[in-house]
Amino acid sequence: MVGYIVGVGMFGLPYLTVRAGWLVFVVLLVVLGLAQYFLQLIYANIIVTNGSFHRLPGYVEKYLGLKGKWAVFPAKLIGNYGALLAYIIISSIFLRQLLGRFLGENLILYASIIVALAAIVVFRGIRAISKVELYMSALLFFVIGVMVYKGWETIEAENYLVIDWKNILLPFGAMLMALDGNGSLPIVGRLVKKDVVLFKSVIRTSMILSSLILTLFVFVIVGISGANTTPDALVGVQKILANGVITLVLIFGLFSIMTSIIGVAESIKETLWWDFKVNKTLAWALAVFVPYILYLAGITDLIGVISFIGAVGGGFCAIIMLSVFLKIQSAPWVKKKKNKMPMFKYKPPNALVYLLMVLFAIGMIYEIVNFNLI
Repeated sequence: MVGYIVGVGMFGLPYLTVRAGWLVFVVLLVVLGLAQYFLQLIYANIIVTNGSFHRLPGYVEKYLGLKGKWAVFPAKLIGNYGALLAYIIISSIFLRQLLGRFLGENLILYASIIVALAAIVVFRGIRAISKVELYMSALLFFVIGVMVYKGWETIEAENYLVIDWKNILLPFGAMLMALDGNGSLPIVGRLVKKDVVLFKSVIRTSMILSSLILTLFVFVIVGISGANTTPDALVGVQKILANGVITLVLIFGLFSIMTSIIGVAESIKETLWWDFKVNKTLAWALAVFVPYILYLAGITDLIGVISFIGAVGGGFCAIIMLSVFLKIQSAPWVKKKKNKMPMFKYKPPNALVYLLMVLFAIGMIYEIVNFNLI
């Protein structure tokens, strides 16, 4: 789950934090972190109280009907394809930085290598994914530690803008994406065999670790490069950190993104396969190669992609998830179920649910209105 959460959204946040201010980063981290934790508990609750395995559209159909399923499907597909597109954009940049002197400067070559590796792992299935995620996440923790240790002495306090009021919602979409772990939950549910206590522990621990990694990463990158922070975060610190550290950090970036690529591609594959009865092999091909085609078509604006899909795709799916939660509490046929909310010790108030709906709607509207300004 940590490998799924820590991905491309994290790499866009230093650039956006420089423009919006450190205080904005902290407030959004807390507010959206708690909101995402709540959404993950809702999704996990749905998973453990249903006998069959689905992805979000399939579960939504059970509670909101066929219209709900078809409403959430485009948002989920756009969000997931957009995420994969963003992963391809940034991972090809990192791989070129690492191998450019050997293989040349052609980004399409590096994008093709990334897609091929992801295709192999996703084709082999969940057990291969869980093992790859474990090793890559271990490497992630190590490299973050090295980067913080080596970069600490080059941090300058004046690089931390407190707040720019006109940009206070600018990092909203990227932050929402950076903390989103919902796509990993059906896989986690299968791996923990729907054990409620273990499932909740995985979610809580993963969110704490991911938030810590995110904070350290943004703090160090912004402190080192300040106004010179690049949209991909890492290339901008090359002139300051030693070559060996940069190489290690680029490897970390590449590996952490690969874990997310694998998790998101598996999510798309299972959505098409489980919920829409698409042939398994065709579902795999559609999951892996559609974003690659979009990349070849020239859609390569990293910040624009992650902000839009985080706020619009992620926000709409969040509103649908909250609607399902309200349905769980109110529908007569759901009320009759025993232990229908095992993931919650106390019933959250409906006012909180409606407040979160408004929050996500504001984020969606802001991103749609300001999309061309980012």
